[in-house]
Amino acid sequence: MNNQSFHTMTRQLALALLLACAACAAPKPAVKIALVAPFEGRLRQVGYGAFPAMRLAIRQAAADATHVHITFIAYNDDGDPAKAARVAHNVARDPEVVAVIGHFAISTTLAALAVYTQAGLPVIAPSLPAQGLPFDPLVFRLGPGPAAPRYAVRTARCDDLDAAWAASGLPPCAGDAPPVTDLPAAQEALAAFAEISLGPPPGPRAIAAYDATMLVIRAIQQAGERPTRAGVAAALRRTRHDGLLGQIRFDERNAWADAPIWIYPSPSESRAQP
Repeated sequence: MNNQSFHTMTRQLALALLLACAACAAPKPAVKIALVAPFEGRLRQVGYGAFPAMRLAIRQAAADATHVHITFIAYNDDGDPAKAARVAHNVARDPEVVAVIGHFAISTTLAALAVYTQAGLPVIAPSLPAQGLPFDPLVFRLGPGPAAPRYAVRTARCDDLDAAWAASGLPPCAGDAPPVTDLPAAQEALAAFAEISLGPPPGPRAIAAYDATMLVIRAIQQAGERPTRAGVAAALRRTRHDGLLGQIRFDERNAWADAPIWIYPSPSESRAQP
């Protein structure tokens, strides 16, 4: 074999090795976002509003170039505090879960918080009044406080969770999101909602769940090559996300300082309107 043939063969071998290494490159690290909400019982519409919204947000994240594979897992707490605490233990034991979104009610969220914080899991709490949850470095409160800017809507909505806001000094039948039809950006983002829900259209909690999921995705993307629970929590504190409801940023007490509140009329008030 002459030198030229030898060098040609060497180059071909080197190219083959490079191609083989590219083909067997290590997969992206996989992380999960856990959704915990009631999927059964009288409050099941809460979970079935949040679930498709989370899937749509994850789908959007998959369409973007990222260094990590983000999936989600959903748990049912039945709206029951005792079950919520048991479910929280299952969530905390999954090492791939780096953040939790839930539980959409004060009683169930409070029942589960200690489990999550002891496991180092950041918790994002949408659809709850901010002052209804304790301050903790791992608890991120997306709901409005008493001084939140207020907007009135004409559509009636007042389930048990909405009425409970009055105990926190907020008006009864209030919420952290308006009807989807009131937000063109939400209509666009949730346009494929019915494909996942198999019929029912998105409600206000779908908007809150979508924003919460996108916020966590942004934090995961900023949490390093191999995101950890601590890394995601640290990223959440500094993340700024332009959500459907406005720019989300957390203050020094992990509350969304500019969270709006939307005032819904009661069903009787709505019927009385011209």
